[in-house]
Amino acid sequence: MNNDENTHLKRCKECNRWTDGKSAICAYCGHDHDKVYREEVEKRKLNGDVSVPVLKINESDALWLKIVKKPIQVFQLILYALIGFLIYLSTAFAH
Repeated sequence: MNNDENTHLKRCKECNRWTDGKSAICAYCGHDHDKVYREEVEKRKLNGDVSVPVLKINESDALWLKIVKKPIQVFQLILYALIGFLIYLSTAFAH
C-alpha cells in the first residue's frame, strides 16, 4: 500500500482491524465508531448549547447601542482568552 491509501484508515476498537477512516461503522464487525460522539452531541443539544457567552449585537439595535456593545464584546473575548491562558499555564506547570 502507498501512503495515500493509509491516510484514511482507522483501527476498530472492537475487532482491532483497519477499516475505512471516513466510515462511521466498521466494515468487518459492524461496530459503530461514532456512537459515543453522537450521544454526547445529542446530550449537549438537550441541555442547551455550551458556547461562550458573549454579548450579542442585534440587527435591530440602535447605532449608538451597537457602538457601545462592540468594545464590551472585545473585552469579553480578551478576558476569556486570558482565563484560558491562565488555565493552560496552571495545567502545564502542574506536572
